[in-house]
Amino acid sequence: MMKKLAVFSVLLMALVVGVTLWGYANARLSLTAQAVRALPPEEYGARFASLKRQLDSGAVRGTVYDKALRGGEDDYVILEYTISVANRGLVEARMLEAVVVPLAGDVLCFSQQEYDRQDVNSSIDVQPGRQVMLRCYLLTRRDAHAVREIQVSYYVWGNPFIVKVRYG
Repeated sequence: MMKKLAVFSVLLMALVVGVTLWGYANARLSLTAQAVRALPPEEYGARFASLKRQLDSGAVRGTVYDKALRGGEDDYVILEYTISVANRGLVEARMLEAVVVPLAGDVLCFSQQEYDRQDVNSSIDVQPGRQVMLRCYLLTRRDAHAVREIQVSYYVWGNPFIVKVRYG
């Protein structure tokens, strides 16, 4: 009887360790570049004025690439990048964040929390087996192309991961 219990305990422990290792190994998220669009004029006008005031006062929330706007509202555009994020692992991915790898002419990258006027410290998480749409926004020169690399960072079990997705 003790021998059967010992064998069962060893098998159960091996199964638990195997599932844990498999969950950690599959902790990488699947990222797919979706749409990129320029904000429509009615949205863009108000957003640009607000961002200009924030940049001028040094109170902008996001990643600033160039503190000075050279030109007026007609010289810039805000691009919205949407990324499909799927979690095929067994563990929740926490604190997703997308940031554009800058090119010449890029001014500012900001999050969907900032765009939606939410608390920028609120966490975007992906539960196991779920999918979310992650957005980030880029203020850049109007004559710049939309081809960019987006760096997505997240945490699984407190460990940081960084994955890049390319548009274009």
